[in-house]
Amino acid sequence: MAITLAKFEAYNSIKDHKSLYETKDKKLIDDSIIRIALEEYDVNLTKKDIEEMRKNWEGYWQKYRMSI
Repeated sequence: MAITLAKFEAYNSIKDHKSLYETKDKKLIDDSIIRIALEEYDVNLTKKDIEEMRKNWEGYWQKYRMSI
């Protein structure tokens, strides 16, 4: 499945605001990112999507930066 603008925006927003989702006992992990993306952004992320965005973040940033 392709990395869409919605997926990229949701992932970045969650990562940028990770302090809202983390506590001293609970860290933001991939499963949490997937759950938050679905519940708060109505975006269906997968672990494969997250891995792809981490691996090629700069490429997606350049592709979508005009849209954000």
